[in-house]
Formats: sequence, structure tokens, C-alpha cells
Amino acid sequence: MKLVSILLLFLFALPGWSGQASPTKGKPVEGRSVKGGPAKVGPAKVGSAKVGPVKGKPVLAKGKPGPTKNAPRDAKPVCKVVPAGPKGKPPSAVLANEAPKPAADDPERERIRQLQESLDGIVRGKVLGRLRVGMRVEDLANGRLLYGRRSSTLMDPASNQKVLATTTALLRLGSTFRYRTEVTGAAPQQDGGIRGDLVIRGNGDPSLRSRHIDELAEAIATQGVTSVGGRILADPRRIGSDEAPTAGRPPLRVGSTSIEVRVRPGERPGARPLVAVSPSSDTFTIVNQAETAAKGKSRVRVSVERAGDHIQVVVTGKAIVARGEVVVRRDIPNHALFAAILLRHALIQQGIEVRGGAGLYSEDGRRVANRGIDGALLAFGQLGSDTARPLMAGEAVSPVEILALHESEPLPILIRRVNKNSDNEWAERVLETVGAEVYGGSPSTTKGVRVLRESLSELGVPASAYLPANGSGLGHQNRVTPAGMVELLRHLYFDPRIGPELMQSLSVGGVDGTTRNRFHGSSAAHRVRAKTGTLTGVSCLSGYVGDGPDVIAFSILVEGHRNRAVASVRAAQVSAVNAMMHFAHHAIQALPGDEAVPGADFETGSETDEVDTTPAPADVSDSEDVISE
Repeated sequence: MKLVSILLLFLFALPGWSGQASPTKGKPVEGRSVKGGPAKVGPAKVGSAKVGPVKGKPVLAKGKPGPTKNAPRDAKPVCKVVPAGPKGKPPSAVLANEAPKPAADDPERERIRQLQESLDGIVRGKVLGRLRVGMRVEDLANGRLLYGRRSSTLMDPASNQKVLATTTALLRLGSTFRYRTEVTGAAPQQDGGIRGDLVIRGNGDPSLRSRHIDELAEAIATQGVTSVGGRILADPRRIGSDEAPTAGRPPLRVGSTSIEVRVRPGERPGARPLVAVSPSSDTFTIVNQAETAAKGKSRVRVSVERAGDHIQVVVTGKAIVARGEVVVRRDIPNHALFAAILLRHALIQQGIEVRGGAGLYSEDGRRVANRGIDGALLAFGQLGSDTARPLMAGEAVSPVEILALHESEPLPILIRRVNKNSDNEWAERVLETVGAEVYGGSPSTTKGVRVLRESLSELGVPASAYLPANGSGLGHQNRVTPAGMVELLRHLYFDPRIGPELMQSLSVGGVDGTTRNRFHGSSAAHRVRAKTGTLTGVSCLSGYVGDGPDVIAFSILVEGHRNRAVASVRAAQVSAVNAMMHFAHHAIQALPGDEAVPGADFETGSETDEVDTTPAPADVSDSEDVISE
């Protein structure tokens, strides 16, 4: 017993057993022993919640640490344990503001201090406090860093990627660039007839619509053309290139257009229903496998697929007599061929006789004719569309001049839809066009990304600040740092070549685009130009706020939230921008109306990645490392 008592007295005499903290060397670090050596950190109880080791950078408790209870006056303080988060989950590490605190003699000290405290409160608040947030805020007037958090961490930009793509397009293509869609063929004869075929070809215009095809037909009709002896062919190659088209987006595509399939019940149950396709063309092959039924639920199914140089429309299911006619709209599997179909239809509407059908122009310049029922290649001759002859070997089409031309709006007008409305299809086409125009050949994302890297490097954005994969931001392959986004925005703001056009393309808070329903009732309304970004678990907002000489560039990238929290995350971003607006207005107190709750946000579905529906994990890592999807 004496031996045990002596041993216990010896143990209590050691530092730490008596409630006294021994001095430590250097600054105290959470997760280390009091002597400064590494120590294993196990779960500790705080109240009723367990706290495990915290990932990321260790952080001391707020305020100046004082001496611990029962510690000698010369003992250095020991880090406090950070309280547990909701439901006992380990909290995320609290990162300090990366911007330096203003000096005591700084005339802007109070304004900057209030801005930093406001942003800290939002970032560490109930909504964003447990999420992965990257933020960078700079004063464009003097280049001063006002606030930073993970500003050098690569994060998912979502549709903020469109700013990188449109910047590249403006820098390389210029503000006068226009897309072209051409119709070529032999010159009209004196009797108004055109020998041979007409060929329509484009270079990737994302704004091409059916009304523009109608205008091409009208332009041909105004030249006195009364008939076309051959066919209407679509050349799938890009204007200016003889390279065969790749598996990417076709250079000739009529957007916002589909075919209309009408299915009307037959005369009696069991009979085949009547099927009609609009616009009408002999290029459509209808496979009617449906049946007519007297009653029941209508279960008409329509599928559209390419079959050689035809477009096959397959109709199955049941058409119910009591239901009447059913109208189904379907997209086209070959957009180039569909452009030829639309042009042929438009020419006929202009009163021009077209004796051949619609088809595709082959890669080597020879026309590809429709196949007959027996599979033999047929070509329509001069006797009319009802008479066909075998296609002769080596028979070719020789367009000799441009008969009609459509040009799109200038590039700065087009990119407004890309950034304001966050149109994914337009963004991808614009970046692919840049790659094709710079490197030649057919358009591709790979070429576009290559030009993007070169362009941002020319502007001075570090290559380590972004990892581009496409032009739209869809998917989770793109990466950018908040500092990289703000650096790009700063360059654009002061670049007279492309800055004004790019800034005009951003959505204006409370006015238009994807932020038209944000910022209502706040001082930032009408004074913030920004690009949104929305993917599953990702919400981004980057742009400018302020007016006159006081303009702030910012980037707020958020990861790890659940879908139901999107509105709350956006509201927190709006609050952060309002705080920046206070600073820009030299306001110390909140401006009138700035506490108003942002209105419902109706971002277009095209901005959201509908493919990735994987829910966010329950616990979000606060690591500085790049997220791997």
C-alpha cells in the first residue's frame, strides 16, 4: 500500500495532473501535446456532443486567449476545443480572413473592418458555416484585397465557366464576328430554273432558327427562281473546312425546332391510325405499327431515328377513338439533314418547284441520294420528284456561287444569351467555334479549351488558377479558384478591347437574366452584374457590384449543400453582395431595404445539370484539397 501511495503522489506531482499547464514553446497548436510534440486526438465530450479531430487548418477560439484555470501566470494558454456542430457532427474548420486587417491609421479602417466582420458572419453563419466556401473580394479602384477565404483553392465553377469561354471568344474572334449560313448552287437561268442541286452549309451558328431558313428561301425567290431541277442538300462540314465532321456538335443546326407527328385514330378498332409528319418531306419514312382502340388510355409512342439518308418515324401503341388526334413533337437525330428539309419546304412555300428531295452532301463533295424501298440508291432527275433513276457513278454536284446568305447578330449580342440566360448549348458552340476558327478543321471542345488556356494566359491569369474542361460548366470536371475568377474580372474591367462587351453580357441583379429575381429591395439591385452557377451541390456567384468609381469585384463559390438548401445559399450570397455594396457606398450602417429577403429565383433549367442527381454527403469535408467527383 505504501508503494501504491508513493506512486500516486509521484504521478500527481507531474505537470498536467495537478491542473497546471506546463509552458509550451512557440505558438499553441490544436491537436498537439502541451510540450509541442505530436499527440493523438481522440473524441472529447463538450456538453452532450462528441468532438473528433477537425480537418483543415486548426483554429484558436475567438478573442484573445487568457490563462487557463489554475494555471501559473507565466504559463502560455492552451487551445480551446471548438464546440460541436448540429446533432453532434464535427464542425468544419473556421478559416481566417486572408485579407490583412487595416492599420490603425488607415482612413478606411472602420469601413473595411465592418465589411470583413459582415462577410465573416455570413460565411460562418447558419447556412454557409458547414459548407465549403471560397470567396474573394477586391476593390478595383486600388486593387486592394478586402476579403479572402480559400481564394487559392480550385473549386467547381458551374456556369461561371461561361465567363472564361465568352472571354476567349471575344478575344480571339473579335466583336465584329458573325456566324454564316450559306445556300450555294448554279446561277439561275433566264427561265428562272436552277440546274442541279442547292447546298446549305453553316459554321456553327447557335442562333439559327427556322425563320432564318425561310428568309434564305425568300432571298432565292427574289432572284426570279421558279424551279430547282435537283435536290436540296445539307453539307455537314463547317464553312471554310473540308475536314469531315466529328462526333461533336454539327456546324449546321436549326435550334428550337422539332418535327410534329400527328396520330389520328382509324375508322374502326384494330385498324391502323392515320399518321402525318410536319413539315412534310419525302425524307421522312413512317413505320406505322400502332392500332386503333375504341376506349381505354391512349398510349401512342413515337420514336425518331436516322435510317441512312432518311429519317424514320416509328409509331406504336394504341390510338383511342374517344381521345381523338394525338400530337407528339420529337427532336431530329440529324440536324444537318433537317436543315435541308426545312429549306426545301420553305422554297416550296415561296412557289418554287423543287423536283428533288432533301439529302446530305457527302464528305468528298458528291451527293448522297435517298435509298429506295429495295435499298438501291436513287437520284431525282429533271422530270419531277415522282420520277427517279439510278445514281450514276461519279455523279457530283458543283455549286458555283452563293445564292443566299444569312449572318447572325454580332458576337457581343450572342454572348449575352450565354451569360445572362446561362445557355449551355450556345456556350459550347461558341467555344467550339473559337477552336475551329483558330486551328481550322471541324469544331471541337478540345480545340476550344486549348485556345481558352492560351487566351487567359495572355490576359495574365495564372494557369494554376483554373482547370477547364468545356465551355458551359456542365458536369463537374471544370475547376477555378476564387482568386482566378476575380483576377479575370479585374483584367476585363480595365481591358477596352473586350471588357465593355463582356460586362454587358452579365446578368443585372433584379433586372434580367438568371439574377432577375434576386436583389429586389436592396441597394445592390441594378448595381450588380454577375454570372450565376448551379449544379448539384454547387452554387456560384461572381461579378461586380457598385457604381461610379467604387466598384467591387467578387467571386463566391459554394460546394456541398443539398438541393433543398439552394435558396438559402443564394440568399446568403445576396447578403454578402449587399455587404459589399455598403462598403462601395461608404456606408457604415445598413442601407434602407437591404435586409429584404431575396425573391424566388427562377433560373432556367438549362443552367442546372439534370444528369448528376447524386445527393451531397451528410458531412462536408473542409479540406483545402481539390474535390474529386
